[in-house]
Amino acid sequence: MAKTTKRKKRTGARRSAAGGRKGGMAPWYVLGASIVGGMLYMDNMPPGPEKGASAVRTASIERKDKDSRKAERREAALPRPKLAVGEKKAEAVPVPEALPAFSGKWFICTTQTDYCVLDGSTILYAGRKVRLADIDVPAIDKARCEAERLRGGDAKLRLREILNEGNVTLVAAHGAGAGKTGAAPHLVLRGGQSVGHRLVSEGLARPWKGQHQSWCG
Repeated sequence: MAKTTKRKKRTGARRSAAGGRKGGMAPWYVLGASIVGGMLYMDNMPPGPEKGASAVRTASIERKDKDSRKAERREAALPRPKLAVGEKKAEAVPVPEALPAFSGKWFICTTQTDYCVLDGSTILYAGRKVRLADIDVPAIDKARCEAERLRGGDAKLRLREILNEGNVTLVAAHGAGAGKTGAAPHLVLRGGQSVGHRLVSEGLARPWKGQHQSWCG
């Protein structure tokens, strides 16, 4: 009888110990489930408002956009001057093209292919063919008489001498017309004065009047 009682006590003790162990792990199961549930909740939450530097930067951009829109509305509301009847809107005046200045030595165009003189009003300058826009000189190749051809040769040599006196600058003369095939009209200047006028004053050229004039007779 005593053995039976001892056996029952041992069995009851084992059951109590097992029940104690089960009851001891239960809080950890609950804690783990709570952590997992919290992580899932955080992953599915919608993004909240920006914080720190990002929020300040966003607010600054929005404020600038609002200020810009207000400025545009104020400008649109300002009265604009109306043109009088027959008055034209002012147009921007085009700036003439200026080629780089040159102060080197000039040659007659034979073997020289740049910065040289073709005739009394035509030169090669910075890789392009240029006509002195403000003068008309005697022809050489297409001279109508011997006197014109000789005078054209004098104008050619004199132009080279004048160019070799020092620095010159070229400015495009828009609307002057080419006058010669492939030659762009330019004013050749030294110190703001036309080199072509020198030839006119010396009797080797005439002021340009839109087309070449005969030098015969």
